[in-house]
Amino acid sequence: MSVESELGLVSNLESTIVAAWPSWSIAQPVLNLVDDPRRLREWLQEADPADADDVVYGIAWLASTEGGRDCEAAQTLAWLLVPGSAFLASRLRTLSVDIDHVVAAELWLLVCTFPLQRRKVISNLMWDLRANVLAACEAPATLQRKDPTWYATVAFADSDLMAAIVDEPDPSSFDELVGVLDWACDHHVIAAADRELVLMLVEASQHLRLRQTPSHGLLGNDATTTVAALLGVCDRTVRRRFRRTIRALTEAAPAYTRAA
Repeated sequence: MSVESELGLVSNLESTIVAAWPSWSIAQPVLNLVDDPRRLREWLQEADPADADDVVYGIAWLASTEGGRDCEAAQTLAWLLVPGSAFLASRLRTLSVDIDHVVAAELWLLVCTFPLQRRKVISNLMWDLRANVLAACEAPATLQRKDPTWYATVAFADSDLMAAIVDEPDPSSFDELVGVLDWACDHHVIAAADRELVLMLVEASQHLRLRQTPSHGLLGNDATTTVAALLGVCDRTVRRRFRRTIRALTEAAPAYTRAA
């Protein structure tokens, strides 16, 4: 089984999305930003981060019990989160023999009950999903607070970006990285998809490091292969997007330092 199969997502979900899109766009006009709903995932990766979040929020509104209560919209939102959810399930597989079912069940509850006062839908849902899965599996409190899968020790070796960041009192490296990436998204330095790519590479490389696997760096073959498979792209695309993101972050480092 897999998270996707546990969710019961139909193979023709794309046609369902296309058929529902006109009525959804009436209820949530922001969805008109998407020219071709058949390319929804690709559009979200390529779009301006604010536009992408607005569109995902529109889908979340339709799915939520506080909004449209639309089951097909909930399926669509869950489908958008399948890659990240599957990755989470693979990292937490030792917690339960039914981890795919646990992740799918918690994800479905979250997409159907998303609180409409929140934004940054995908990142908030993923953080909530992790917390809920750990609680459902009765994970130790120490794991819930500081799971090495998520709170990874991260540094861009000798990077101008990291050298420029002002030290804060005892922040975790992962928290600091997330702060940089959030700032970069909010200021249109990188796209939301680039942010997710970096975090996925961090998680993959940390998991491989804990297994003492060779070539476990952020751009090591094992890490990039793992992330490429999750995203449905080739390794070279992952490396190219990562290097492009790091260049953009490095160029923006002075502005981040001033803002910090």
